[in-house]
Amino acid sequence: MKTIRFILPLAALCAVTGCETTGLSPRENSGVTYPNYILSLESGGPNSPSQKITMPIRLAVAQVGQAAPPKSMLDRLASEKSLVVNVNGLPLPGAAENTFGRNSAANPDEYYAERIKAVCNLARNSGANYIFVFGGNVDSWRKNNSLAIFDATIVGGVLLPGGRTEMEGRGAGALISVETGQPVFFVTADAKDSAASPDYLAEGRTAGMRAEVRDELIEKLTGELLDKLENQAGTF
Repeated sequence: MKTIRFILPLAALCAVTGCETTGLSPRENSGVTYPNYILSLESGGPNSPSQKITMPIRLAVAQVGQAAPPKSMLDRLASEKSLVVNVNGLPLPGAAENTFGRNSAANPDEYYAERIKAVCNLARNSGANYIFVFGGNVDSWRKNNSLAIFDATIVGGVLLPGGRTEMEGRGAGALISVETGQPVFFVTADAKDSAASPDYLAEGRTAGMRAEVRDELIEKLTGELLDKLENQAGTF
């Protein structure tokens, strides 16, 4: 009976705690995300013909929630001269600001449609004929186990960490024609990470893992975009 009384409290510690969801960008806020923008795009209907892409393209890139996409992404795209003749980064807000001088809650669909139209116009004015818009989300949670009782001491927490931080992210992007405002194709990517740590180090470990997962997702989305462009070049 003593053994059972000891095990039950330990079993109760084996739980999932601290679940959190953030955007691919820290500024990609809930309610103002990649799907909000993409679902507001113009649609040519199910019978619309496929758009032919002539390589190399002049490309603009915008990450939801950022003033510009990562330089590493722009540099990699710019290095593929047979696919992308030039590339520049553009801003795309990730918060429901009153960007167009109106209450964003009054007509959300129109609000995001105007935002995506505005960034397409900006891309066109910068000399681009396509814009790649991307975003996503990163989920994190904490799995505590029966060793969590040892986290009360620094040595015990290091030698016998009482839980694991789990991370899972998904990214998505769309190549959009700036002339028509219609999507040409879509790409997706996912990434996962997991690491053991005591509770008192969990916050810092989670922040570091989240940054790594975000970097991995952006790298994978860049690769998927280039692969799609290469396939398109071989198709036509």
